[in-house]
Amino acid sequence: MEETEAVGEMPTIAPEAPTEAHSEAQEGKDLGWTAAEEYKAARMAMAEAEGEDTEGKALVILVIYNRQHSGKFPDTVGGVISQENAFTSYHNGRYDRVKPDADCWAALDLIQIQGWDESQGALYFERTPEDEESTWHSRNLERLFIHGNHTFYTEKEAKAN
Repeated sequence: MEETEAVGEMPTIAPEAPTEAHSEAQEGKDLGWTAAEEYKAARMAMAEAEGEDTEGKALVILVIYNRQHSGKFPDTVGGVISQENAFTSYHNGRYDRVKPDADCWAALDLIQIQGWDESQGALYFERTPEDEESTWHSRNLERLFIHGNHTFYTEKEAKAN
C-alpha cells in the first residue's frame, strides 16, 4: 500500500494534532516520518495500547518503526499498520474510531526527543495471554519481554544445520 492511500484520515484541526516538536526531533531518535505518518502511528498506539502507560504506547510505535525498517514488512507506516493480520485494531475498526490523546504524543516525544527505545527490536506484540496459554506468537516467535498487558516478540533465530 502506498503512503498516499487512506489508512485513516488525518484531522484538519484537532486539539491533539501534532505540533512542530513532533515533526522536528531536536535530539533522540529521528524516525524520519512525516506529520501524517506520526499521526497514524500515534493513532495506532491509542487503538492498541490506550490503557497502557506512555512507555507501553511508545513500544507500539517502535514496533511499527522496527517493522518498517526490517526488510520483512512493508516499508511505509501505512503499509505496516494496514498489512493483513498485522494489527487487530486496524482490521476490527477500532483504529478508525479513536484519536491519539496527549499520552500518545508524549510517547512519540519520548522516542524522538528523548531517544527512548527499549523495544529490543520487537517486531510483534500481543495482549499477554492468561494462564500461560499457547498462542501463535508464543509457539512461533522468540519472546523478548512483557510490558504492561503486552508481550513483545521477535522472530526466532534460524538454527545452524
